Amino acid sequence: MNIRNRALFLMGSLGLLPLSMTPMQAVAEQPSVVPAAKSRADIPEKYRWDLSRIFTDDAAFEAAFKKVESLMEQFKALKGTLGKSGDALLAALKLHDELSAELDRVVVYAGMSHHEDMSVSTAQGRWDRAQSLATRAAEASSWLVPEILTLDAVKVQEWISRSDQLAVYRHYLDDLHRQRAHYLSPREEELLAMAGEVAAAPGNIYGLLTNTNLDFPRIKDDRGEEIQLSSAKYYNLIYSKDRRVRRDAFLGYHETYQAKATTLSALLAAHVKQHIFYARARGFATCREAALFGPNIPVSVYDQLVTTVNRHLPKLHRYIALRKKLMGLDAVHQYDLYVPMIEADEERIPYDDAVRTILTALSPLGNDYVNTLRQAFESRWIDVYETPNKRSGAYCWGSYLTHPYLLLNYTGTMNDRSTVAHEMGHAMHSWYTVKNQPIVYGDYATFCAEVASTVNEVLLAHYLLNHAENDIQRMLILQQQIESIRTTVFRQTMFAEFEQHYHQLAESGTPLTGELLMKEYAAIVAKYYGPDCVNDACVGAEGLRIPHFYSNFYVYTYATSHCAATNIGRRIIGGEKEAVDGLMKFLSAGSSKYPLEILMLAGVDMTTPRPIEDTMALFDELLDEFEQLHAKHAAKASK
Repeated sequence: MNIRNRALFLMGSLGLLPLSMTPMQAVAEQPSVVPAAKSRADIPEKYRWDLSRIFTDDAAFEAAFKKVESLMEQFKALKGTLGKSGDALLAALKLHDELSAELDRVVVYAGMSHHEDMSVSTAQGRWDRAQSLATRAAEASSWLVPEILTLDAVKVQEWISRSDQLAVYRHYLDDLHRQRAHYLSPREEELLAMAGEVAAAPGNIYGLLTNTNLDFPRIKDDRGEEIQLSSAKYYNLIYSKDRRVRRDAFLGYHETYQAKATTLSALLAAHVKQHIFYARARGFATCREAALFGPNIPVSVYDQLVTTVNRHLPKLHRYIALRKKLMGLDAVHQYDLYVPMIEADEERIPYDDAVRTILTALSPLGNDYVNTLRQAFESRWIDVYETPNKRSGAYCWGSYLTHPYLLLNYTGTMNDRSTVAHEMGHAMHSWYTVKNQPIVYGDYATFCAEVASTVNEVLLAHYLLNHAENDIQRMLILQQQIESIRTTVFRQTMFAEFEQHYHQLAESGTPLTGELLMKEYAAIVAKYYGPDCVNDACVGAEGLRIPHFYSNFYVYTYATSHCAATNIGRRIIGGEKEAVDGLMKFLSAGSSKYPLEILMLAGVDMTTPRPIEDTMALFDELLDEFEQLHAKHAAKASK
């Protein structure tokens, strides 16, 4: 998933890279695969990212912090000058780019150093200061767009025609004109910007609460030893072959969230209220309309996704029924969804082996792509293993002035290996964007953010299938592909439907209480997973623990991106040279066009249901092959 700092987003800053907040999926502790780490110092240096490449020490960070403050003052001094000439407009735009880039570097460093150990108060303080700085920068630059919109459009086009440097900003300026009706007066824009830090509070508090302050119960693991449940351990234990273990983990984890339902629902409700505030302030009818208007995505694309996936829910129900049959269960519970349907010892994959496999699997994308990947793996772009109080999950982050960085919590499963490939897709998207685009287009829309990462997963899965040594290995890989569609298309669309639903409730004046949110979420889960899936009483609490909901209509892009990436990946696998060329154009385009146009560079039209329908057809194909292989394997075993 992408990280979008709220204060920075309000400023329209550049350079933020994808953040996957989906927690890593893993197996039980494997000492031979994962270093036993009591502290970060226990992890070999080559497996820890090197943030000194951003700032060598605290003094360098403070100097950069002061530079941003200085740039803010310089920028404020340009207020009222844009109409003088094309040169004056160009100077302001260039200074705004510099301010955005320098600010992003400060925020990125503060955020990542905080994520190394979220219990360290000095790092928390630095992160708080960086966010405050972002809010002040948003205030300092809030006059820019309203003043641009006061300029005579014909005169601006004349200036652009006379200046190659100003012509770089043509798409940016045209897009501002498109959004003209939703911008306010300079003073009103300044007030909205001043509220940025307050608006970010619910998400920040949620992150602190769920990463450091939840008291999970003690349960017994696969060996019968009592352990303290945590987010990282939960994503180990949910894969346990012992149903008692994964049941205890699921109930213990979600009942802890359920016990905090009042607090968590209040945080989510506050977050939604700020969505409503900004949407209404800017003259939008709904929060969703406001969120999709910026990237110029028609609401029909969102509705088309939900409608199409709902039409194919019988396919998901078929999968649940197959799980029930093959696992010999009376009913499937949520904690039965992640464990393999076949009896097999999953391969334990050392990180270095995973890296070698990924480099080979992605070779169809060309030497330049693979060589850049190798550089990332060998040059400490990546923080690989879990350490105490490290942020959970996996993400890619960076700025226009830094290379991308990856945070992982690698434990050695097939899913972990796929996650590495996924996050490196984000890194390559950002790398090629920065390499090919000026600062003003040096980021990419969230609608496009998950495409490159999922293409990598598609190519990795294809490689693994081609090199499977037996039917068991092939079934494990097929199941991983099936699960990828279940979790990324079906599940994220389910999240998107829920997100739209609770926004509609709030917009109509309905209080978002914990009881209501859990009830509504449980109903949607029941619809998606069908009659063979039984939901435990705490399943509704999952709707309160999803960090994606603090990113404002983001989750649907997981599903649309997966469908687009499946289309691209299958054409690459089919040997279509134009598919590779199109992908590289897509990776290099940044935000120089609208997201739907950029996807068209890769040969995908998301205004039609075709990519979604194709992915649903693939889901059926994968289920068919899995069933056939399982029947073949069972027949052999019975002889």
